Order: sequence, then structure tokens, then C-alpha cells
Amino acid sequence: MDSLSEQFVQRYLSMHGEAGKSWLAGFHDLRDQLRERWSLLDPQPFPALSFNYLESARHSSGRQVVLKIGFPDPELETEILALGYYNGVGAVRLLEGDPARGALLLERIIPGDNLLTLTEDQTATRIAGQAMTDLWRLVPQPNPFPSMEKWCRGFSRYLDHIQEKPGPLPIRLVNQAAGLARELLEEKVEDILLHGDLHHGNILLGEAGRWLVIDPKGVIGDKASEVAPLLYNPVPDLIKYQDLEGIITSRLDILAETTGLERERMIAWSFVRAVLSSIWSVEDRSGNLEYGCEFAEILRKFMN
Repeated sequence: MDSLSEQFVQRYLSMHGEAGKSWLAGFHDLRDQLRERWSLLDPQPFPALSFNYLESARHSSGRQVVLKIGFPDPELETEILALGYYNGVGAVRLLEGDPARGALLLERIIPGDNLLTLTEDQTATRIAGQAMTDLWRLVPQPNPFPSMEKWCRGFSRYLDHIQEKPGPLPIRLVNQAAGLARELLEEKVEDILLHGDLHHGNILLGEAGRWLVIDPKGVIGDKASEVAPLLYNPVPDLIKYQDLEGIITSRLDILAETTGLERERMIAWSFVRAVLSSIWSVEDRSGNLEYGCEFAEILRKFMN
């Protein structure tokens, strides 16, 4: 399929079934309609696609932009809402959004290198910690975003499912993470608007040396729960790094310094979210089923 790799197509078919097949069949018409509607010229599809289609283009006004199209779902809708709430402060600027069609028009971040291009992990972690705190916002009213409590219902879904059919994840880890999630959610802490998936690939270098975030999930929860994706990325390569425990220790030290978050709470939430990520991979049939649980096993060494 033109502009869509076979891997991208198969991922959509695996994740969305017949609905994904229908979406793929109408993709080119949808893309052409959006290009015309938003006055886009010289489109250049990004070479590597994951869960969404991306292309750079020039708006008729001369502005450099990025068109993002994905399967319409609540996650893309909350991304549009979050970017609108950030309004270009600490995050990429949203120019247009159409949640019903799963489409966003974004200001292009130039040069756009992500944090993985930095060779010093400590420098990258310090930048990420600052980006994290720059994004935190009070919960908007009315609140259109899902909560971390809702996300953690993935544990009960998984545990209920495996009563009928054995699951692929270590039940001991799932039960431990589910119990820890309940404890963390019961504690009274301030909930704020979080990015929800803040890792190295979602923090890009912009003009004047400013680092901006992309792809927010938009979720309400404990600040300490924001740390997890940064701690266990890049996936799946991190667990192959030499001195992995030293890297994790360094990241925790820097994040505690830059964000003011409690170390033990960051570790606990990272454990919970690592296992939860494996559950989501099972549900989405998106690969890397074991990684989250493997990282959680490593984190056990850091838990009291």
C-alpha cells in the first residue's frame, strides 16, 4: 500500500481487525482530503511509522507543519485536547485537530532530534526532568481526561481474563503490581494533568535549543507516575545496556533532584506501569509482551 509499510498495515490489522481493514481501505482518500482542507503542499511521508501516519509538509502560508493521522479512538482525542491545553508551552503547537477523523495538524519542530541522539544519559535525563515539570498543569474543569485509576483497571481486566484462559505474563508480578497500584491510588496526593508517555522519543529539540514534547496521552494522576516511561526506555534495548542498575540509579537521582519527587514513589509507580505496559501489549497484540515484566523484575532490586 502506497506510503504505508507492510509492517504498519499488519499492525493495524492486528490491533483493529475489520475496523482497521476498513480504515486502511479509506486511508488515501482521507489523507488527500486533509491535505486539501488544510492547504498542505509538498508532502513528505516519514520513513518509519509506528502507530500513526506522519508526513511533513508546507502550509500554503509557508509554515512547516506535520500531518498526523491515526485510527480514531479516545487516545487521539485526548492527545488533541492535551495539546490544546498546553497551547504550545513546553509542547508542540497544535494548529488543527479533527478527533472524529483521527487527524492533527502540528507545527513542525526543527531540527526535531530526540533525546536518544544525546550520548550522555545524565544530560538527557536532566532535560527530560525539566520537560516533565514544564508540562504539569492543574486539572482542567470540566475534566475531559481519563485518570490513572482508570488506566490501572487493566490489571483487573487481565486477571479476570486469565481465569478463563491462562495468560502469557507472570501472575506473581501482575498480582504484585495490581496490589501496589491499589495502595498508591488510595493515598491522598495531588492529581494533575500528565503527559502519560513521556520518554526520550517524545522529547524533541526545537529552535533556540528549546526541548518540546510530542504525543501526549493526557491522563490525570500522581506526578510520580509520570516517570515510568522515561525510566524504562528505550524499549527494548535498555535492558541490554551495560551497568543497567547504575543507569537506573543515576536516572532516579537526577529525576528526584529536578522534579522534587520522592524516590520510592517513583520506583513504585514505575514498577506498576512497567507491568501495566505488558498488559496493554497483550490487549493490543502489539509485540514486546515480555519487556515491561522483565524491567519490573529489575526494578524489584530497588524496592524496599
